[in-house]
Amino acid sequence: MKNLKILIINPFGIGDVIFSTPLIEVLKDKYPDCFIGYVCNKRAYEVIRSNPKIDKFFIYEKDDFRVAWEKSKLEFLKLIWKFLMTVRKERFGIAIDLSLGYQYSLLLSLIGIRKRYGFNYRKRGRFLTGKIDIDGFSDKHVIEYYGEILSFLGIDTKGLKLSPKVYITEEDIAWAQDFLKSNGLGERDLLIGVIPGCGASWGVDARHRRWGRDGFAKVCDGLVERFGARVVLLGDRNECEIGDDIQFRMRTKAIMACGKTNLRNFLGIINRCRLVITNDGGPLHMAVGLGLSTVSIFGPVDEKIYGPYPMGECHAVISRSGLACRPCYKKFKYKICENRTCLTSIKPEEVLEAVNKLLKTGVRYVQ
Repeated sequence: MKNLKILIINPFGIGDVIFSTPLIEVLKDKYPDCFIGYVCNKRAYEVIRSNPKIDKFFIYEKDDFRVAWEKSKLEFLKLIWKFLMTVRKERFGIAIDLSLGYQYSLLLSLIGIRKRYGFNYRKRGRFLTGKIDIDGFSDKHVIEYYGEILSFLGIDTKGLKLSPKVYITEEDIAWAQDFLKSNGLGERDLLIGVIPGCGASWGVDARHRRWGRDGFAKVCDGLVERFGARVVLLGDRNECEIGDDIQFRMRTKAIMACGKTNLRNFLGIINRCRLVITNDGGPLHMAVGLGLSTVSIFGPVDEKIYGPYPMGECHAVISRSGLACRPCYKKFKYKICENRTCLTSIKPEEVLEAVNKLLKTGVRYVQ
C-alpha cells in the first residue's frame, strides 16, 4: 500500500496504550513506509513519545475539553474544531479506534477518514466501517483483541509474536544513573524495583487492587537479606505516603524514589533494575515493554486479560485463581469486596520464591 497513513486512537491509561504498541510494531514490519499517527492523553504520551515508529502524536486530554465545555460551549467548539483540523491536515486514510465509544469514529468520519476500524462494544461502533462485536474483554488478553483489528488491513496476527514495546532514551538512562549513584548504588549492585501503589484509574477504590504494605515491607527486607539486593521504592507523588510507610516498617533501608521522578525518570530507573515487583497496573506494563523480568500481584483483575504478555519464564504472576469470587473485575465493571481474600491470602514468601526463580534464570536487565 503506497502512501498509507494510519491513525490510532487510544484515550485510556498507560497500560492500555502499551497494549496497543504491538499493533505499531506489526504495521511497521508489514508496511515499512506507512505513516502512523497516535491520539492519546498527556500522561500516556510521556511514556510512548520516544517510540520511533510513531510519526506524529495528537494529544487529546478529555479534562481540557470538559473544562472548556463547562466554561463556554463556544470555546469548546473552537477547541474541538482546532484539534480536528490538526488531525485532518495529515489526510489519514485509515483509523484504528480503540476507544470503545462512538464519539471518536463519528468525528473521524466528519473530517474525511474513510476507513475506520474498531470494536462494536454495546453497539457503539455504528460509525465504524469495520467492526468486531464484543461485550468486553473476557476470554483472552487485550493485546490479542487489539491484534484482531489488523485483519481489516489484511494482516493475520495468528502465529505472530505480539510483544508490547517501550523505548528508552539515553537521557532517561543518564538521569537514572545519576540519581542511583547519588543514592549509593554501585555499578555491580543487584537492583530490584518495588512498586507498591498502582491502580490509580480506580480512583478512591485503588486500594482494592493493592497488596498489603506489611507484605511489601517484608519482601523488601527479604530481598536485601536473602539476595543481597538494593531495593528502590517507586511511585508517583500521590503514593509518597505508601512508600514512606513501607520504609518505616522495614528493617533495612531502601532507595526512596516515590514522588521524586517523572514518567521518563521512572522508566530510566526500572530499566536499570534486574527485575520489578509490582501490583497490577501501568508500571507493570512499562516494565514488560522494556523487556524486564517482573513479579506481579493480581487481586480483583484477571491476569489472563490484563497481565504480562506474552507470559514466559521472565514473568511470574502471584494470584488466587482458585477463588470462586475471583476475578471480580469483569467487562469493565467490578464488585468491591472489603475482605479482599485474593490479596490478603498472598504471603511474602510466595513473592520471594518467585524472585528466587527469576534470578536463577540469569536474565539481565535491558539497557
